[in-house]
Amino acid sequence: KDKKVIKEALETYLIDIDVIIEHDMIFQEHFVAYAAAIHELNLPYIKWLHWIHSAPSPRPVVDYPHSCRYTLPKGNHKLVYLNHTNKVQVLAEMYSAWPKDVRSVPNSLDPRTFWDLHPFVSELIDKYDLLSADIISIYPLSTPRMVSGKGLDKVIRIHACLKKQGQKTRLIVCNAHANGENEKISIKHLKNSAMETGLTELDLIFTSLEQTSYEQGIPRKAVSDLFRLSDVFIFPTKSENCSLILLEAMMSGNLLILNDDVQSLREFAQGNALYFRFGGLDDTAFNINNPDNYYNDIAKIILSELSTNKALLAKKQVMQSHNLDTIFKQIEILYYEQ
Repeated sequence: KDKKVIKEALETYLIDIDVIIEHDMIFQEHFVAYAAAIHELNLPYIKWLHWIHSAPSPRPVVDYPHSCRYTLPKGNHKLVYLNHTNKVQVLAEMYSAWPKDVRSVPNSLDPRTFWDLHPFVSELIDKYDLLSADIISIYPLSTPRMVSGKGLDKVIRIHACLKKQGQKTRLIVCNAHANGENEKISIKHLKNSAMETGLTELDLIFTSLEQTSYEQGIPRKAVSDLFRLSDVFIFPTKSENCSLILLEAMMSGNLLILNDDVQSLREFAQGNALYFRFGGLDDTAFNINNPDNYYNDIAKIILSELSTNKALLAKKQVMQSHNLDTIFKQIEILYYEQ
């Protein structure tokens, strides 16, 4: 009831504070004294961000002090709401505010916390900016067979074509058995040839190079988590019986790009994949007249399929727009804007 006492108490408490973020408190009935006191304050050096989580409703007709709960105080005060849809039509009207005093910041949903990702996967996200990528694909394989048996060089060429078509791509090679000198030399040569196609250190990632302890392979939990992040599984392997990594990619909802020269792959993926010729054990039966055009066409078809896959598009939208890094940037703007 004594506005002066409350005002003086708040001014003393707030003297060293630049920004105040609060959640609905000023507008709740049991904080009516707090709301009234804020209306009495004159502290221009403090920015107030009033975070509104409740759905707005028509502005009621109430007397003082309850009228303070439905009026934005004078000074550097902003309302922050979870969506754009209601922020002008209803929210600004409810609190007798101008649209210029309303901001929108949605809820966050970060895969690192929602999926309880393996720490190594979270490290890769931070180091290689994975969540901003348009296309992520992973390829678990054994290093000695990564080219001769698994066709990693072909996957790299397709990723290079995707990048040239304007996509921000990440190819994560989960390679095991990479502790030998020959294997390390092979990785180095493959990386160098990838750089010649336009890929960078950010675009092509070998897990064996991240930690010495991962030269023999990364934990299965990390592979599973990376498949969750992945959009496309490109599999130009020359021979398979019943591929576990194919089943893992299928269970993870990846778009499947499979080798039409390995017929056993059709037994498991059936009609739920795109099939292209990459060559089998008998390479003499496979010949590409113009490799650049061939892999470029595959990249175009992948992009076409991704553009119509609503499940993958929705997943990508959440990963890019609602991760903690993106939401923090939106909040950071509120701190520094005039």
